[in-house]
Amino acid sequence: MYGVFDRSPWIEQWWRRQRRLASAQETVRCLRDGRYRRRNSSLMGNVRQRWFHRRFRFSRHIAHLLLIVGALFILFVDRTLPLQSFVAASSSPLPVVTASVAPVGQAIAIAPAVRRTSAPVQVEPIAPALQAPVMVTTAFQATHILAENETLAEIAARYRIPLRTLVWTNQLDRGDALRVGQPLRIARLAGVTHTVTAGETLIELAERYGVAPEAIATFAPNRLTNGQLVVGREIFIPGGQLPWTSEQEAAFAQRKAEPVGIVLNDETNVRSGPSTDHPRQAQLSAGRQVALRGRYQDWVKIEIGDISGWIRVDLLSVDARQVQSLPEVRDFPPPPPRWVWPAQGVVTSGFGPRWGGFHNGIDIANAAWTPIVAASSGWVREAGWCSGYGYCVKIRHPDGIETIYGHLITQPVVRVGQEVRAGQLIGHMGSTYDRTGGGYSTGVHLHFTILVNGRAVNPLRYLP
Repeated sequence: MYGVFDRSPWIEQWWRRQRRLASAQETVRCLRDGRYRRRNSSLMGNVRQRWFHRRFRFSRHIAHLLLIVGALFILFVDRTLPLQSFVAASSSPLPVVTASVAPVGQAIAIAPAVRRTSAPVQVEPIAPALQAPVMVTTAFQATHILAENETLAEIAARYRIPLRTLVWTNQLDRGDALRVGQPLRIARLAGVTHTVTAGETLIELAERYGVAPEAIATFAPNRLTNGQLVVGREIFIPGGQLPWTSEQEAAFAQRKAEPVGIVLNDETNVRSGPSTDHPRQAQLSAGRQVALRGRYQDWVKIEIGDISGWIRVDLLSVDARQVQSLPEVRDFPPPPPRWVWPAQGVVTSGFGPRWGGFHNGIDIANAAWTPIVAASSGWVREAGWCSGYGYCVKIRHPDGIETIYGHLITQPVVRVGQEVRAGQLIGHMGSTYDRTGGGYSTGVHLHFTILVNGRAVNPLRYLP
């Protein structure tokens, strides 16, 4: 291999010329010094050396040709049958080794072995790309604004959530009406919302809603530190369930926006008819949304859940034009009598002068425990032991009117601040009185007084 790779052809020619020159100089020195035999032996050596170089020069050309043919053969074989297939086949019996990042030097060394095949190959990554999870800060994915003629079933289908979840997370099961433009919270997954109250525990909530405690504690938007509940905070119960029937499903699916009024004040009365003389059916808190069904004078007929009744217009936040567009309704019951007799019995003493004094009411006598009722609708101002009257009830009515019921047999059945309607039971007839307050009773009876702006008037002017 020395004769093949040691020098290039031009170097070889230069080297031969130098050898010939050196040989000629040696021959001249030999003839001059009489050393012909020695020179002859040297000359024979030079002949043998030239023969050796010619033989290896021929071998060098053959070696170059063989190298070129071998390189062409390798390229042809690698193009028809990629080198990677041989590597895979030879390495298949070996155990699989976890891939790692190769050093730069090694990558440069193996780069020439990579060949482009006739068909592109989808190279699988060594390891899947890792991405940090998105932190969920709220249980709701969006807020939907209710449009006209849009049903709840359509909204649930649009966001791909159960209809019951849409109802529970927006407290629509309370019976409130839907209005155009009302925002509806859209949950990320099925479940129910719950506002924590004092004394509740995680295990209790899990049992109530039929889920595991871990489902509540580990849900990130609930922000529960060590599973501790915070009173007053709303949490989301993933997968939570409440009672739900197929009838509810069908009813809520068709619910849509309608004419609505919003209650302005707490303890707003819903009455059976359009007047304060009609009895109260329910009380609503501020913010409740009632469906408007009709109107009569200054009243509107409403519905909320299972309640149907009347509310004064000034107690609702409602568009006046919307009220005027409602149909007029007259099929309501007549109001109860404004005044009724407070008890059954015999009037034993009238209003006016008596026994040298003045009697500011009337006495109605009957047996003990005879029922006593409110003579008109109003609010209880005093109930219990009263100066002079013994057990008594005092009721305040509109227009500065007050009624007094004295000598009850025992504690009244109503309490201070309670609203009562005409004819409602407030106590029972007796004969109690307070001597230190100037009171006196001759027997079982009811003392009944009516005050107008603090002045006693004859009750017979009001009683039917």
